[in-house]
Amino acid sequence: MELQLFGINHKTSNVSERERFIINESNQFLLNTLIKDKYKNTIVSFFGLSTCNRSEIYILGKKGVIKSFFEEASKLFYLNEINISQFYFLQDEDAFIHMCKVAAGIDSQVLGEQEIFGQYKNAIALSKSIGVMDSNLQRYANKAIEVVRKVRTNTNIGVNPLSISGLSLKLIKNIFENPINQKILVIGAGSLAQDVIKNLYNKGVRDIRVVNRSVKEIIISDSFGIASSPLSTLHSELEHADVVIASAITELPIIGKGAVEKSLFKRGNKPLLLIDLAVPRNIEEEVKDIETIYLYTIDDIEKITQDNLGQRRIEAEKALNMIVRESQNALFELRNINFKSSLNRDIYNLLNSLDDGELSRFKKDINHKDLIMNLLSNNSFYDDSFETLKEINKVDKHIVSSMVKGYFDA
Repeated sequence: MELQLFGINHKTSNVSERERFIINESNQFLLNTLIKDKYKNTIVSFFGLSTCNRSEIYILGKKGVIKSFFEEASKLFYLNEINISQFYFLQDEDAFIHMCKVAAGIDSQVLGEQEIFGQYKNAIALSKSIGVMDSNLQRYANKAIEVVRKVRTNTNIGVNPLSISGLSLKLIKNIFENPINQKILVIGAGSLAQDVIKNLYNKGVRDIRVVNRSVKEIIISDSFGIASSPLSTLHSELEHADVVIASAITELPIIGKGAVEKSLFKRGNKPLLLIDLAVPRNIEEEVKDIETIYLYTIDDIEKITQDNLGQRRIEAEKALNMIVRESQNALFELRNINFKSSLNRDIYNLLNSLDDGELSRFKKDINHKDLIMNLLSNNSFYDDSFETLKEINKVDKHIVSSMVKGYFDA
């Protein structure tokens, strides 16, 4: 079994394409059902990662299965509506290096941004909690976290970090002469929205309102917190805001052209800055056609990320070289652990398939490795589900005996 992935990101597609493929909790349940139905013996585990820059599915499965899995997932999520050239497919070492690059922020649109590390860890936690990610794949994910921490400790990729939330404030400064005096409306109350609010507050902005699907109190500091208003107040809030920063999780836009035009009429056509950080987008694309509206999406962020770009590129190159070196050591360790884990599982499955007489032989005879090899040499007995047992001759006989003993002691 090896690590494999397919995905789509800001390098291969624009936001209008990425928003068609979002991996949420319900989609992971659907993928898990697909695996149980069609890939029971070829995919053992998976997890999904979706951010504003990317959506990726990581699997631990039989070599080369990723293309077939993508074809089946495409039918499930109508991915055929996106040109296949927008997707990338990686396996084994390339897949692990990519995982580390993503978690380290050196594969992000904002080079070196730190928010992705938290999003990566949250994706792992979700997949573990809903039971789609097994311990073998968790080892890969956790090992990537170890590599990223080494990278951030031993390079300056995290020095003077930029973030999506921080760049929102930079964009406001580009439009307004006195950004701290503007009325800000934040849509959503998730981690990104909270980071946006904290950045604004730390820079002196105090007139901040929040609209969210459910009423929620957002604590910014010991002395400052915001209670969100329900989504039903959105249109009236638009009439008073100078800046709207949207990051709500929705399948369809919640701000349309008509709503914006109506709010402009009420506010005497006073200009409005809209920053849509969500994928799928919260704001209809047609809104940008309104004369007094400034609409920016996540794909526009790249245009304002030039601060320290040269230094960040140098540090990203150092980080990548370190990831490649560390990945070789990590994969050697992971392959050894996973091979033994798979071997132990196959030995248990093999012993479970034996009758009482054959089991009795294993209890009496200490040459367990030879017994298993003899069973596998019998073509009428051999089962493809015992894939790892084909390489049992590479394993010390004492390890095999320990696994067999563990079966009887269980």
